[in-house]
Amino acid sequence: TYGTYYGNDYNSSEALTQAQMEVNALYIYSYLLDKGWSENAIAGFLGNMEAESSMNPGRWQSDRVGGDAEGHGYSLVQWTPYTKYTEWCSSMGYSDPSEMDSALARIIYEVENNIQWIGKGAYSEYTFEEFSKSSETVGFLAVGFLLCYERPLDQSESVQNYRTSLAEKWYTYLTGKEPISPGGSGKRNKKFNFI
Repeated sequence: TYGTYYGNDYNSSEALTQAQMEVNALYIYSYLLDKGWSENAIAGFLGNMEAESSMNPGRWQSDRVGGDAEGHGYSLVQWTPYTKYTEWCSSMGYSDPSEMDSALARIIYEVENNIQWIGKGAYSEYTFEEFSKSSETVGFLAVGFLLCYERPLDQSESVQNYRTSLAEKWYTYLTGKEPISPGGSGKRNKKFNFI
């Protein structure tokens, strides 16, 4: 409902190009601003999304379409196992988990129910909702999302610095951009990313 975005369908998976991520970043930015997120929190989120899925709502972890017995991740934040997200989509009436609005609706659901987020260290007093509205620095919020939400095996300083640099890039890119107003007829606005 916030314009056009790029992604794969449920049965394909690949990284997006920089130009495609820019389109998706504006979509995500518009959606989350409309839900009350701060620009800094959105940038921290986007830096992590680029590292996790190249902002592709239809991306499988390691591009292993359909997942496997190890329960690989899926979508924007690589929900692991993927069934955590796909079963939620089914239970909420979302027919296609590869849609951007389905993935973003899950994020909002997690914020509203304070799930997935586990505060630690400098972020131990933060709830997911407080993160989403925070005016802390983009770098602080990018690392917070990495440590409290994504929680990958490698949380090293180099990983933190990388995700911070991505978040700062998205903050710079989106500064001064006019958000897209919600609208449309509810028709599918996805551009498939087939090469």
